[in-house]
Order: sequence, then structure tokens, then C-alpha cells
Amino acid sequence: EQAELFSAPAEDAGQTPWGLELLSSAQAELRAWARELEGLAQEISAHEKMSRAYLESFSATASAMLGAAVRAGEGWERFREVLPIEFPRIGPLRGGGEDPELAERAKAQREACKKAVRRLERDFAQPSAELLRDMRATAPAMRALLRLVLDFDEEYTRRKRRRSLLDFSDLEHLAARLLTEPDGSPTETAREVSRRYTEVMVDEYQDVSLVQDMIIRAVSAGGRRLFMVGDVKQSIYRFRLADPTIFLGKYEKYADVPRREGEPGRVFLRESFRSRPEVVDAVNAVFGCLMSKGLGEMDYDERARLRSGLEYPGVVPVPELVAVPVPQAEEDEERPDKLETEAAYAARMMRRLVESGARVSDGGQLRPVGYGDMAVLLRSVNVSGPVWRRVLSREGVPVEAGQSGGFFEAAEVSVMLSLLAVIDNPRQDVALISVLRSALFGFTPDELTQIRLASGEGDFYAALCARAESDEKARAFLDTLAGFRDLARDSELAGLLWTLYDRLDCMALCASLRDGEGRRARLMRLFELARSFEASGWRGLRRFLEWLRSMRERGEEPAFPDEGGGAAVRIMSIHRSKGLEFPVVFIGDTARQFNSADQRGSVLVHPTLGLGPKYTDAARGIEYPTLARRAVARRLEREQLSEELRLLYVAMTRARERLFITCAFPDPQKKIARLEPGARERMPADELASMRSMAEWLISAALGTGCRALTLSIGGDEEGEPKPLRPAPVREQMEPQPEGKVPSEELDEALNWRYPHALASALPSKLTATELKSLAEPDKEAAPLLPRAARAFRRPQLEGADAHLNAAERGTAAHLALRYVRLDAIGSLDDARRELDRLAAEGKLSAAEAAAVEPEGLLKLAASPLGRRMAAAERVLREFPFALLCPAERFFPGAGGEELLLQGVVDCCLFEPDGLVIVDYKTDRISAAEAPERAGRYASQLESYAWAMSQITGRSVKAKLVYFLRPGEAVEL
Repeated sequence: EQAELFSAPAEDAGQTPWGLELLSSAQAELRAWARELEGLAQEISAHEKMSRAYLESFSATASAMLGAAVRAGEGWERFREVLPIEFPRIGPLRGGGEDPELAERAKAQREACKKAVRRLERDFAQPSAELLRDMRATAPAMRALLRLVLDFDEEYTRRKRRRSLLDFSDLEHLAARLLTEPDGSPTETAREVSRRYTEVMVDEYQDVSLVQDMIIRAVSAGGRRLFMVGDVKQSIYRFRLADPTIFLGKYEKYADVPRREGEPGRVFLRESFRSRPEVVDAVNAVFGCLMSKGLGEMDYDERARLRSGLEYPGVVPVPELVAVPVPQAEEDEERPDKLETEAAYAARMMRRLVESGARVSDGGQLRPVGYGDMAVLLRSVNVSGPVWRRVLSREGVPVEAGQSGGFFEAAEVSVMLSLLAVIDNPRQDVALISVLRSALFGFTPDELTQIRLASGEGDFYAALCARAESDEKARAFLDTLAGFRDLARDSELAGLLWTLYDRLDCMALCASLRDGEGRRARLMRLFELARSFEASGWRGLRRFLEWLRSMRERGEEPAFPDEGGGAAVRIMSIHRSKGLEFPVVFIGDTARQFNSADQRGSVLVHPTLGLGPKYTDAARGIEYPTLARRAVARRLEREQLSEELRLLYVAMTRARERLFITCAFPDPQKKIARLEPGARERMPADELASMRSMAEWLISAALGTGCRALTLSIGGDEEGEPKPLRPAPVREQMEPQPEGKVPSEELDEALNWRYPHALASALPSKLTATELKSLAEPDKEAAPLLPRAARAFRRPQLEGADAHLNAAERGTAAHLALRYVRLDAIGSLDDARRELDRLAAEGKLSAAEAAAVEPEGLLKLAASPLGRRMAAAERVLREFPFALLCPAERFFPGAGGEELLLQGVVDCCLFEPDGLVIVDYKTDRISAAEAPERAGRYASQLESYAWAMSQITGRSVKAKLVYFLRPGEAVEL
């Protein structure tokens, strides 16, 4: 049926659905501009000089446009007969006449109108005969394309059934087929199901699709038992086939409650129980100016306006729109990045807000604002989010991790995906170099350069293989990779991924880095994705990588719980923020141009207008849009811009108390000056449709409403102070006090104030596990809070130097030996000596260090119960370094809320099925009888090791042992 429309008989393009679409759109646009010019003519008529110069031209043009609108309703060729529309010249007006501002605005609007009309004339330049000929010429290709789609759907469905699979779309369509007849009436099954329910209640109805609406009506007695709640202004999921016109149709058709019995009714819920009055006023001002049926698909009238339903204490400044200037580059310098400049400016605004002591409401009381109260909302978090995160962190603003935005860009996820790609196919240079350069394998840039030089031809993998002939590190990597590739052939995907995590110590490595919890959460989410992929019936590493790649290309981000502690700024997409609220909201990157990719494909598709192909003239080697393509492109553009406007509405209504909107331009003053003449309190939809960003809409709305509810400022100096474009209404932030009177209780409180974090100022920023021993000794209570332990460095091995080692160096040598020694190779004293000789030969120990280690101690350990336990363990970590943030209150009572960096090296950690065993080696010169008492001195140190390993591995610690090498005694604490 769709294909037949391309060859349907017609004499006029206006007889096709596409021509009718373009004519209806032109008719509405001409009438809107005629009303605009008539309104200006009425204002002009109040001024004598201006009337003489402008009135005749404006009135004649408005009349001509109304006449053209009438002809547009008569057909394509009838409309073309009145084109082009004349714009009579306006007369001279010296000095702007009686009202220079009106004169300037009138001229600007006349120019905007002329530009819009000239564009319309270009759209209708082709005669019907040519357009219909091109449509008929494309009909065979469209039939073939639609046949291909149907064949593909049939084959895809057949393969899913063969594997007993259904996707969500299948479930929807099968349910709709089960519940509705071809004409849309309910089936007997639907009537039976609907009898089970007294009432069906659906929230967020503005986001249902046509299929979902059919199902809902079928199970609710044809909609008679249906209760719906929705807000068309928040419909932002058209890409998921949400159709806001479904709910909008009911919104416009239903009568107000109370209504006659049996008739559907509507109730308007205008109260906002989220935002304070200043935010509500800004939302009403902006969308009263911008939203209409022409753009937004509904009028923002009294029924749609919000009313603040909550009482907030105090008064705050009105929301701010700040245009940030991007500085010009100096000679021979790269121009500063626009997004980075904007994010840095926003960071300074955030810092100023916190440092100024601004307050927000919390449970009816005011408290100082914190970074955890703030959220940055972005239209495209995949593109802009990483830049904002990086810049805010650089500027000293904490940013919360564990958000879905940026999942694929996170370093640990990116490296792991590169490793999986290399396991699948090692001849991928970018992925291979990423893995080698990562912390997992630690190749330096110099080493990578040497690898590349090893083979002047071929890919990087070939060069790596050539280098491995003479380089042990390269050879070790290839051996590891070969093992992983063998494992991938025999293992399930999730098992492979978990083995990689385990063998490469990924979780431990993440825990030792900043945002360790967030990094671990992202790796666990990747593991869950692998399990979900396999649970769906799919198999194979390559398919998994392709699935993730397609997910990323579609802009989908795996969601997972926030891991932040609530003291950092959250960054998320506007889509993800829907349903949430934040005390302080920053809407960023609003100057980003709208994405028009949906209107650039070879064949456009619309649910009601169908296909919109280009026409290819093979003889002339050119292609150009068909009538169908023009109509589809115009409808898609309007629907997309309407959704962009609703996205802005969702973003602005997330703010509870403070709202800041930023945009960046090379010359904000120039941008504002260009938009100001056309700005007015109610902007025409067609003029808004010609703008290319949310920022242009917002600037026009702020100027059009006189900056009363949304201040417009140009970004100021490095301190972030914006410079208001025009004075904003004065809002006092403090309640007025009677003159000469100071509340005595406030004065007492101020004079008796004591710094609440005095203990924190004495806390160390870093604490080693060894230093904890000194804290636990009772005779050190009067000593300074944390004595700085002297660090022991290994003695340089100089030729001819005395090989005698002191006690500290002998202890270091013993720990080095225990790190590398193979206990399973020691069965006698000679075996122990051979192990020490091996370590010296391999450079693990110097000759002096090897001589300082007592082989008897190694033999005792190998033969001890602990040695046998080590041999039987699932896994053994030796000399494992760690550094992670720790609550200070663990070591300093009263330091609640503070954190310090705990560092240390765990001598040995055994992984057993029911938990971890922490072992600390000691070289103290004591007897077996003295061991229990001496071990008690190290209790705090072992406790810190146990806590750290539990945090890093996520497993509980079941035992803590101190092993004294000299007597060969293990003491459990």
C-alpha cells in the first residue's frame, strides 16, 4: 500500500499525502507571519511618523500572505501562482521615529518574515508534473525496498522461533494481536481479561506507543475503566516509539471534571510540589514564550502553567542563564575548547556557591549547600560528560562516579574491552597497544617504540612477535595472551571475563586507584552484561563485542547504582534525570547544535507519512529530494525540535531551589545582539524552528520576557562573576532586621564559635600500616599524633663496599626472598640454599642480601603447617601493596566524617574457600615462648591489613597470622 502511493494517479502534487503536508505547513506558517505583521502594524499605527514610513508596507504584506494562505488550501499549482510574495519597500524613518525600539523590532521582524517566505518559495519552485514524475520513477525501488524489509522480518522471525526466542517488540505485537481485531475492536480474550479489572491505572501515559495504547484500551473495557496520568510536556522518548499525540488527543477531547455520567473527563494538576516559586516562575516564563502547537505540540496556556505548591523558607535569586565567552587564541596557540571553557566556568560558579555559604532547604530548615546537592544535566552525556567530569575534577570540584553516562569511556572498561578484542583477534593495533600500555601489563612508551622498530612492516602484533624473540617481557605477554585465547575457545563468556579479572588482579588494581568502588562497580556491570548476553541464548566473544558496539553506537549506556558518597556533583543525561530532583541544577552545553542526522539518511521514514527517498538521475549523475522526502524531512524536523523543547522543560523542572543554565559562544554579545531584535514574549514557532540550539531559544525567551524570571548574563572574570546584561529584579537573600537591633542569641553563637573540625586539622593525610603499631603502644600516648617513620632504602651495591647488612636491611632481604622463593621446591637445607642462589642469579636479590637470609628459616616455613596451607591455597598474593581511603575514625576516635589514605604492603594473603588468611612475616630475634606476647604488638597492623584486603577483594578475612622466621612459629591473632 505504501509503495503504491508513489505511483498513484494524481494531477496535482497537493493530491498526495506529502504535498498536502507541505501545503498545510505553508498555510499555517503564512497565517502566523500575517498575524505577526498585523500586530506590528497595529503598534505602528499609534505613531504618526512611523505610520507614514511603515504602515502601508506592513499591511500590504500581511494581506498578501493571508491571500497566499488561502491559495495554499486550493492545491499545489494554485499556490504557486501567487508566488513570489511581494514585500513593498518601507519608507525612510529618521532617528527611529517616535519609538526607536519599536522601529528596530519591526524591521527585524520584517526581515525574518521575508527570509521565511523566500524559503517557502524555494520549497514550491518545482511544478507538480516534475514532482509526480520523480515519485513514479522511484516507485519500483520503493517496492523492492519494502519487499526486502518484509522478507527480512519474516526470516528474522523464523530464526527466532527456531531458537525459541522472543524480543520485547514480539511480546507487544503478539499481545496486541491476541487482544484486538484487525479493525481495533477488542477480541473475546480481551473482554475476558478486562472483566478481571475494576480499573486500570497507567502513569506516564504521554510515553506510550500506539501498540501499548491498543493493549491498554483492550484490557480496560475499551478505555472505560482506564485512569491515566501524564504530562505531554515531559514526553521525551519518541526514539522508543513513544507517541505524545495519543495522550494529547485525550487531553484536548475530554471534558473537564465534573462531567456527564459515563463520559471521559480530565483534571488539570498544575501544582508543582518540587520547585520553589523562583524556579516555577522561570519555567512558566520560558515555555510561555517558546511552547506552542507549532513547536512542542501543545500550547503553554493557563491550563499548562505550573503553580508552586510548596512553601520554601527565605528568598533566593532567580534562575540564571550565563553566556560564557570562549577566549580568542593567542598567535600560534590552539583555540580553547568551547566545552572545556564552559565547564570550567560552571565549576567556578559551583565553588563560589559553596564558599559563599548559600543555603538550601532540608526538612523545612536551611543548611549550607554542598556539592552533593548539585547535578549537571547534559543533552548528550556520551559526548559532553567526559569533558565535564575531567574539567570539574581539575578545578577541584568533586564529581560522583558510578553513573551510567561514560560507562564505555571509563578506563577500566575500555581496557577490558580492548583485551577481549585482542583475545578475539590480536591483529588490532589500537586495541593491542591500549592493552600493552595499560596498568595490567605496564609497557612504557619507550618499550612500545622498541616493539614497533622490531619490524618495519606488518601490524603491531607482528612487531610484538618479532620483539619477543629477544625480549622477555614481550614473550611473557604473548604467552599470557595465548593462554587467554585457549581459554576463550573452551569457556563461557562470563567465565572467561571472571578469569581475566582474577588472574590479572583487576579488582585489586581498581581498588588501589581513585574511585576504586566506582571502577569495581563498572567491571562488575560488564560481567553482568556478559551473563545477560549468554542467558539470552547468544554465544561467542565476537558477537558479545559486536553487541556492545551496537549498544554504544545507539547511545545506550548500561545503568548501575551510584557508588558515590553523596558529597559530589552528579553528571547525567537529561533523559536519565527524568523523575529525579536536585536542590541545585546546572544545565550545560546548551549551545550544542541540534542533531539533524534523522533528516540526512538516504531514505527517511515516518510512521504516518511513510518513506522519503531521494531521486537519483543516473544520466546526469545527480540526486535530489523527492516530494515525499521534503514532506517527511519537514515533519521529522518539527517533531525532533518539539522533543528538544520538551527535553529542556524536563531539565529545568528538575531543580528544586537553584537553577543555572550555561552556554558558550566565541562572542556572546554578538550572539545576543543578533537575537534581541526578534525576541518577544510569545515567539512564533517557525522562527524558533530556524534556530539551531537550546541556547538560542533560551536567550530569545529571556530577552522576550525582559529577564524578569530568568536573568541573562555574560560570563565574567576568572572568579566566575557573571555580568548581568540588564538589571534583574532585586531579591533579598536575608530577612530584614529592625534597624539597630542584633539578635543576642546570634551574637553569642558567633562569638563562642569554635572550629568544628579541629581534630581533622591534626590528622595526617596519609597513614602507613606500620605506623599503627606506634599508635597502639601505651607509652607513646604523649608523643605527637603521628611520628613520621624514617623510610629504609636499600643500600646501593658499590664495588668493594662492605657487604655487611644492618638489621633493617636483613629484614628487607628476608621479605624479598619470601616474595620470590618457591616453597614447594624446598625439601632440605640444600634446596633452600639453591633457591637463594637462584634468586641472586636472577637479580631478585643481591649477593649480600642472599647471604643475609637464613636458609633454615625458609626450610622451617616450607615444612610448617603454614607452608602446607600456602601450597594448598586457591591463590597466594605475596608482597601485595595497597593504598585506599579509610574512615579516620577507625584509628582516631572522634574523627567521624574524615578520611585518610591508608598505605601498606601485605606480606602474604592466602585465598581459601571460606575466606582470606593474612600472614605477616617477622624477623625478630626471639624464642618460640616469646612469640605470642610479641605478636600482640602487631595486632593493629594486622587489623589494618585485614580491613584493606576485605575492601579490595570483597571477601571476608577469617584469620590473621604473625609468622616469626627465626623460631618458625605462627601466632594467630
